[in-house]
Amino acid sequence: MIQSRLPRPEYQRIEAISITRLKELRRSPQHYQWALAHPKDSAPMTLGIATHVAVLEPERFERDFAIWERRTDADASAPRRGQYWDEFTTLHLGKTVLTRDEGYLARDIAKAVRASTLAMKYLASGDPEVSLTWSLGEWACKGRIDWWTGQDGKPVLVGLKTARDCRHMIFGSQAAKLGYHLQWAFYHDGFVSNRGEAPQMIEVVVESEAPHAVAVYRIPNDVIEQGRDEYRRLLERLAECETSGQWPGPNPQEEDLTLPSWAYQREDDDLTDLGLE
Repeated sequence: MIQSRLPRPEYQRIEAISITRLKELRRSPQHYQWALAHPKDSAPMTLGIATHVAVLEPERFERDFAIWERRTDADASAPRRGQYWDEFTTLHLGKTVLTRDEGYLARDIAKAVRASTLAMKYLASGDPEVSLTWSLGEWACKGRIDWWTGQDGKPVLVGLKTARDCRHMIFGSQAAKLGYHLQWAFYHDGFVSNRGEAPQMIEVVVESEAPHAVAVYRIPNDVIEQGRDEYRRLLERLAECETSGQWPGPNPQEEDLTLPSWAYQREDDDLTDLGLE
């Protein structure tokens, strides 16, 4: 099933495997089980959601978010509690409250993305926050695509990521470390399961600090295949854990500790450091 603009709380209530949780298995089954029982709800996640809304659904930003502005300079250090905070939250009941810095950052990132002709090639028209549900063998799966559009009659699934550095090799390294390729493959395969056609995967990357440089990357088939191999291995491991009832940590056996190569100084390095050469 494909649903556009399904409210996030409704999506979160769907009982299915998500790639965000599945990636916890890359660390260990123990971490996966803990993450499943203790879903995160943090300020960085709130800012990430606000940034996505500001970029992809700007008409929703003012409706769903309120920026915590102090009334006078004397309130500059006022905490997010007490009389002023209570008055503000009551006035904006039902909205997610952002700090002034968070609100400005979300708007600045949105402005940078919308000023990019590369990004707007894909974001000028389409549907935001598209939820997918599908079956993969015995598993019920779900995913939430940032943006769905089309180019030359072909479906295009667009992701939006913030990064400290959007340059090719640096972002590629971050993508491998954080498992973005698993996400691209998972969403790609979920779309194919629903529509029977393979989409082009695009990632719009915007730097989180000014001047908020923007890069747009096409995700090639070899990256999708690598992500698919990895997420399927994780599903196999999940099945093993559920069958055995064992959820080991990352170091299930006693082992010798090794140090990285840079920690082992050569004798001539020591002499050089002492100024003896």
